[in-house]
Amino acid sequence: MNKSKESFAAPVVVLSAICLVVSLALAFTYKIANPIIVRNTEAAAVAARKQLLPEADQFTLVEDAEAQSSEDGKATVQEIYQAENGTGYVMTVETKSFGGSLIMMVGLNSEGSVTGVKVTEHADTPGVGTKNMDAVYLSQYNGLTALTSAGNIKKEAAQLASGGTFEFISGASVSGQAIHSGVAAALSQYAAIGGAQ
Repeated sequence: MNKSKESFAAPVVVLSAICLVVSLALAFTYKIANPIIVRNTEAAAVAARKQLLPEADQFTLVEDAEAQSSEDGKATVQEIYQAENGTGYVMTVETKSFGGSLIMMVGLNSEGSVTGVKVTEHADTPGVGTKNMDAVYLSQYNGLTALTSAGNIKKEAAQLASGGTFEFISGASVSGQAIHSGVAAALSQYAAIGGAQ
């Protein structure tokens, strides 16, 4: 009986020691890697903001604005960055898409025109739905100061800078509507903060 307790105790001690060593190694790795990940994430966000509003010099986080949502309630502005030289804003919006949460950025110049839209995170299935995230499709929003049908992308009839009308992608209406709602929320936020200051 004593021998069986010893044969049971030895593996438990060894496994506990292995778990302790592995936990310490993971904690050490996290402590080293996390600041690097945070810096890289912030650098990517700054680069995306600069891409969406190229005239901006630097960006400052606007902290006192009440977050606006789209009419359908599916998109809410999470962050507002103002260009320090007064050329506009870049807003980070979270919206609900086919695969769940979709994070996007919308640039708006000092006149309230969309300067660019970029999806930064999503969980949508690659294929038809992600076609709405292509730069060519998203460029349809460039130059718009309002959406004629903020609540329904299928009814959007905005006059585009190219002279044509808005063309949604058939069969990808959930992700397309998510992006459309995100742009609508950003435009509402721009109006709520009183435009460029």
